[in-house]
Order: sequence, then structure tokens, then C-alpha cells
Amino acid sequence: MTETDPLTEVRTLVQKRGTSVPPPRKTLIATLCAALAAATLTQVDAASAAVNPAHGRPAPSYTIGIGTVGTHPYQDDTPASSFIDQDGSFHFQESDSEYGATGPRDWSFYSGTNFGDAAYDASTSTAVNPANPRDKNGDTTWRCNNGPTGVASSYDPSRSSYTQKDFCDLLGTWVDPDTGDWYGLVHNEFTPQPFGDGWHYDGIDYAVSHDQGKTWAIEGHAITSPYSTTRGDDTAFPNQTYDYGDGDQRLFVDYASGYFYVYYASRVIPKGGQAGAMDWLAHVARAPISGKMAGGTWQKWYDGRWSQPGIGGKESDMEPVGADYPLGYVPPGKDYNPANPGTTDQQIAAGTLPAKSPIAYMNITYDAYLGLYIGQPAVTGDTGPQQYYATDDLATQRWHLIGDTGAYTSGSWYRWIVDDANLADQMIVGKSFRAYCSVACHSSDGEWADTTIDSTAPAQAPLDLSRTYRIAGADHRVLMQEGADAISTSHLGRTDQTSWKFTATGDGAYTITNVGSGQALGVDSTSDAGRAWGAKPALTAIGPGGPTVGQEWFLVRDAAGNGGKGTFRLVSRYSGLVLGLSSDDSRSAETTPERTWTNVTGSPVGGDRSTAEQTISFLPN
Repeated sequence: MTETDPLTEVRTLVQKRGTSVPPPRKTLIATLCAALAAATLTQVDAASAAVNPAHGRPAPSYTIGIGTVGTHPYQDDTPASSFIDQDGSFHFQESDSEYGATGPRDWSFYSGTNFGDAAYDASTSTAVNPANPRDKNGDTTWRCNNGPTGVASSYDPSRSSYTQKDFCDLLGTWVDPDTGDWYGLVHNEFTPQPFGDGWHYDGIDYAVSHDQGKTWAIEGHAITSPYSTTRGDDTAFPNQTYDYGDGDQRLFVDYASGYFYVYYASRVIPKGGQAGAMDWLAHVARAPISGKMAGGTWQKWYDGRWSQPGIGGKESDMEPVGADYPLGYVPPGKDYNPANPGTTDQQIAAGTLPAKSPIAYMNITYDAYLGLYIGQPAVTGDTGPQQYYATDDLATQRWHLIGDTGAYTSGSWYRWIVDDANLADQMIVGKSFRAYCSVACHSSDGEWADTTIDSTAPAQAPLDLSRTYRIAGADHRVLMQEGADAISTSHLGRTDQTSWKFTATGDGAYTITNVGSGQALGVDSTSDAGRAWGAKPALTAIGPGGPTVGQEWFLVRDAAGNGGKGTFRLVSRYSGLVLGLSSDDSRSAETTPERTWTNVTGSPVGGDRSTAEQTISFLPN
């Protein structure tokens, strides 16, 4: 039996003529997974498993364990993106944008208590723009074709496989604390078959909804290709390959630094069906959260610096730190250049093009137990164990391999991580978390696996747990217990009222108990009210079964607010909101959306809260 090149199989699928129903994207994805197995892969130096070890200390080692595996019933053509709205309600969002004449093409929304019980939100998912009935969440054809990228795109001349000029997915969502508006990044697949080869260009736009997701406006470009995205541009791509642009983004909101980080990918494609493997490269860009995803606020990581504009700027291929790439990226002289001759295979062999990056399509989170950012990329072949990478500093982007899941294998690139205590937060997790997967998972097309990453050197507590502390804001207000309430006051009160004891839970979180009463600071974790903007913390006893998730807090160093000089954000593990010590006696202590900028307009809760209220110091007694 003659073997068929997997990439040829993909081209055959997307270039079929005379069929009324082109192959769905999920079929293409499954075939692409096979194509990956044929690609040349960069080998990661095993000695690079240490994550920036301190001088004179042995490198830590890590173990990755898989526990219970369950089903995610809402698999789709993107990873899920979750968020808590201003009323404390939980939501997540997924998208699909199939190439055929009848779709489906939709932005779907789900709501509930958390990922464990969330269900399809029909009212939002099927909402129609009253000002334009063609603009629908349930059918995004008009929206994609008439957005900023769609307007500049062109149709595949044959219309055989790609029936539209732009297919767009909402992927990566965030709620603005100034206004309560929902924002999101949009992955575009546009100008299909630019060189008659079955592919398309990619680009990333941003969108906003002023009505909790029912209608959306794609406002403009966020991150776009360094190269031409014009059909058949042989001047920009004079040889055998072309770069199809930037897409498949994974959003991470890092309040410690005050930046959005977006991990995205590009691909180098053999032009016009020429021989050679498709090559996938990994990139990252960031933008101040205060810029609200707007075009012009993004900077790409290039040659070791955040130096290039998100729109059209140059970008470095990211690689795991090792002997070949000690700085974690490919030097410009060895990165992709469309002027270089040869197929992808020939350029890789000649050292003028990096092989597929092992950290392509990576989603990340902050692991409070390890004190590290951890990332899970797509698997490097047709199927294999899930690799995990880590770094201690997003400013330098030096990712090290720390291990993999062994016999627990899959072929998926649609992944996300959720804290196992709240089953809602994708940005901060503890020692154990749920790793979700959609399409080509271990045993189905939608599942999650309880995952634990342990280390010989977990993060040290940021303060002496044998001591007691006053909890103070930047404006010198302190936290005090008054009855069952936690209040913000400029008065020291009795020592026991303003003294607090921190106790580690053992998985990266802490309880905070008042010395006088022995009660724990927390929010109600039995309803949405406990995670609504402005929810007031109270003091309650820790039960015999241990603290509730509402009584647990993450201590996140505040690099944005005070240059990392000993200040923190106290993040509620239940809500993801942060403790604020108001300078207004009428508001007292409360939990509000994290912010790293000052803006006194908009939401009555988020809009007039200052960074000083959330910037916390621990003053030893």
C-alpha cells in the first residue's frame, strides 16, 4: 500500500471540485494533526528543564500527574474563553466558522455557576443586531465579511472550498472595569487560496459589545502579519514559500504586570502546492490593559524586546530555552525571510528557517503553587503526551520544558486551563487544575483531565507565616474587623482588630484570619453575589472540612503598581476580584475588578476605583 503525504491529503480535501459540501474545518484539523507528524521538530535540550534557577541552587524538578478525566460537552472549533461579568455571573465563549456554503458560522456563549454546570446561553448565542438583521451571533457571515479585515479581503476565485472571503472567530474575552463592556479578540481567516494552494491568510482584530454579548462591533486590527496579505503577491513572496499571517491567538490577562499577553502563531506555506512540509512558528505580543485591546496599543516580541508594532511589525519565532536557542527565540538572521530560496524542508535543512516550534498554539496561566507561569502548547506530532513549559517572567519570555503527561496523550491544539477550586478562572490556578481539551482529545472530542504539577522547589511564601501583619493600602488605610464585617479604616484600632494571620493551604492559596476573632476573611461562595463587583468581604469561621473557596486568597506580586517593591494584590480565589481598601468611609472594604490604571468614568463599581486602593502592603506587627 502506497503511503500518502499528509499535507497532500489536506490539499486534496480543500481543493476538491464539484462538491456542494466542502469538508468541515474539524476534518481538516484532524488531517493536519497527521501532517504534523511528518514535520521536522526542534529537539528541546533536556538540561533546560530548570526555570531560571538561582545561583548556587540545584535546578528544581517537576512531576506531572493525571487524575480523574471527564467530559466537556460543548467542544467547538476554538478553545473556550471564560470570564465573570459585573453581576458575578459566569460565562464562557466558543466559536466556529466553517468554510462551506451553509456554515455553521457562529459565536456561541454559555453561562452557569462554572464550567461544571454551564449550559448553552440561547438568548445571547442567537441574538440578532436590531439595527442590521444580517448581523447575528448565530450566523457571523455578514459580520466577518464586513469587518475591517473582511472588507479588505477577496474571495477565492473558484469558491469551491472557501465560500466566503473572511471567516472569523471570537477568541479571548475580557470585561472592562470602567464600563462593564465585553471585549474580545477576533481570529480572521481571509483571502482564501492566495496562491492556489488550499490555504488563506490570518490576522487578529478586536471587537466590543456594549450589551453583554448580544451585539458586537469589530473595531479594528490588533495584530497583523509583517508581510503582504494580497492575493498572489509574488513580489512580496518571490520564491517557493509565503507566510500566511498571524492568528489562532490565546489571551492571558496579567494584572501583575498590567498587560494583556497574546500567544499566536504563523505558518510558512509552500506556494501553489509545491512539495514541502508546512512550518508553524510561535509568537507573542502584549498591550497595556488600559488600552482595552485597541489597535496601536500592541507590541510584538522581536529580537528580545517588545519593540515592534502589533499591526505589521516584525516578530520572532519563540522556542524553548536550550542549547540551540539560549534566549528562547530565533535570531533574526535565522528566522523566516521570504527572500530565501527553497521549500520549507530545504530551508530548515539549510538553517535559514526554524523548524516547527514546540510551543506553537500555547495557552498559559499563572500557577500560584509553583510561582511560575505555565504553558501548554499543541502536541508536537499526530498524537503524544501534553508537554508543559514554564517561565518566571513574561517580560523576557524564556520558556523551559518542565515535563509531560506521559501515557495521557492527544492530538489537540484547542486547550485551556481552569483552577480546580473554582472551576471558573483561567488566569490563576493552584497546584492542581483542570486541563480542558476540544477536538482530537485523548478519548473523545471534548474532555478535561485533573492535572497536578508538583515541584521539589515550589514557590516560597512571600511573607513570614509565623508572624502577624496589618494589611494596608497605598493610601495608608488598613483592614480592620468590626463585628462580622471587614472595613477599611485610617484608625489603627485595637491590635487584635487590625492584626491578621496568613496560613498556606498547601496549593498556592492562603487563608487570612483575624487575630482577635480567629475568623477568616472571605466572600460568599454559594452564589453569584459573592463575586459581583463590589462584593464586601466578611469574617466567618473556617469549617471542620477546611476553608471554602470564598475564604481562600492568592497573593500576587504587584509589579505594575509599585515596580514589584513589596506590594501585592489580594485576589479572591472564588471571584478573581481583588481586595480594595477604600479611602471613602461609605464604601469600606470591597472586592472589585483589578485595574492598573486610573479612570474615574463608567461603571459605578469599576470606574471610580483607584489602583492605590488595590495596592496592598503587609506591615509586620
